[in-house]
Amino acid sequence: MYKVMIVDDEMLARVGIKSLIRWEENGFIVAGEAENGRKAYEWLMENPVDIVITDIKMPIMNGIELISKVRQHRPEIKFLVLSSFDDFEYVREALKNGAEDYFIKLQMNPEELLDQLKKIAEKLDHENVQKKQEAGHDRVRAKELALLRDNFLKDLVYGWIHTEFEYHQRMREAELVLPDGFGVALMFQTDGMEIYERYGEDEIHLLNYAIINILNEISSEYKFSFPISMHPKEFVILCFSPPHVEIEDALEQAYHLAGSIKDALKQYLNFTVSIAVSEPVPTFVDIKQSYRQAQEALHFRYAYAAGTTILYREIKSLGSTAEATDIAKEIRNLEFYLNRREDNNVIKAIINMKQLLGNLNGYSLNSLKVYCAPIPFLLSSRWGEDASVWMDGHLKRMDRWSVKTDIIKWLETIQEEWIEGIGTISDSSRLINSAMRFIQKNYSNSVTLESVAEYLKLSPSYLSNLFKKETGQNFIDYLTNIRIEQAKVLLRTTELKIYEVGYRVGYENEHYFSRVFKKVVGSSPFHYKSDTSL
Repeated sequence: MYKVMIVDDEMLARVGIKSLIRWEENGFIVAGEAENGRKAYEWLMENPVDIVITDIKMPIMNGIELISKVRQHRPEIKFLVLSSFDDFEYVREALKNGAEDYFIKLQMNPEELLDQLKKIAEKLDHENVQKKQEAGHDRVRAKELALLRDNFLKDLVYGWIHTEFEYHQRMREAELVLPDGFGVALMFQTDGMEIYERYGEDEIHLLNYAIINILNEISSEYKFSFPISMHPKEFVILCFSPPHVEIEDALEQAYHLAGSIKDALKQYLNFTVSIAVSEPVPTFVDIKQSYRQAQEALHFRYAYAAGTTILYREIKSLGSTAEATDIAKEIRNLEFYLNRREDNNVIKAIINMKQLLGNLNGYSLNSLKVYCAPIPFLLSSRWGEDASVWMDGHLKRMDRWSVKTDIIKWLETIQEEWIEGIGTISDSSRLINSAMRFIQKNYSNSVTLESVAEYLKLSPSYLSNLFKKETGQNFIDYLTNIRIEQAKVLLRTTELKIYEVGYRVGYENEHYFSRVFKKVVGSSPFHYKSDTSL
């Protein structure tokens, strides 16, 4: 029902208009009335109304002034004006200001009033439909832009944009304007054991969604700052500065942004993160370098108090000697061997670090903690259910170091525990665990039996037989289940289209994705998305 307001300085005129037609039977309701333009304006600013029937000549504020003022704030309201025989100049002015039509007071009859109201109602119906369509188009466009911007920023981070032409073209497509000053990468991860205890793997997408919303809110207060979810447990914020901003000022702004993000995550999600900040880089092709710097700095977060902002320049200064550089390289080797399940090489990396640390002189114990802290964290990824307790125990022992020999003994203990721990796992299980981790990490890409076999340095037929033997299911069935389970999450928790969900989980063909989904789940992606009982 459309709401109508009647404005006239004569009470009998207002009563007469209200009595002319059966309002509610025809889809209208008289929601308010006023005796002059000022009172009408004040009421209209507080109450929703669709149509105003107003006299032109009134004290304090006339009808033309009322129309003009209301148009500035509520342009969607429609006006019908009432006039006398000698008011035609006023009528012309009222129509110029947007009034729909006018009536001569003494000649107004029920049929004409109702006919004019119905015409306005049709116009309002059409405008409402148009608004809904425009809102729908806006939502679709907003999603398209969000995807374009996300892909553009990720390609910057990965270093996949190489030319000025492509850079500016992709910016235009994403409707972004980035300044030509310094760029800084901020990075944090939510893979601490405390987070795992509070959010299960099946709920990690909810945590990711909440974090992105907070990052978007905080970043909107910092011009040219953009958050990216690299994967469900890693977040990067790219912060750009105008050309005139000095390098130290760019770094200070990024440092301040890191503080705001930490405060917000603590306030709204009640967990603490350490954030790594890269050095400011001068061009878009260097963003990849800033991302790697942030990654490298974040490796050392367990050497600092929780909630620290870690500057890459501080970490870099620690690695100024050849020995320190070798230790950092060995840490990266350790992570590589762990991911590949090369357990013998893991032990060799620990032994190499013992030798390197033994030869490292001129460093404080706190500096050495920075190098050693990632070791228990990386090894804990293979420690099973007791990983959190095991890692925390070794980090606490670091606090009791007093001389360098304590570090060597600490590493020897870790080496012994590692050798004892991996002895209970068969070579076959380690290989299949490695294959499963590779699939879980890369399921959204073109994962095949051949690509996993190549990664593990095995023949595809051997891997296929081994996978069936160790897991009880075929390789392709395991990969399909991983993809479909993630698709189910995306369908229920995002506004992505069906083909976008399929693409996100590794299916380039929408029809093939729908066919596989229905075979596994028992319903099409569309019905699964809309029917929450499934």
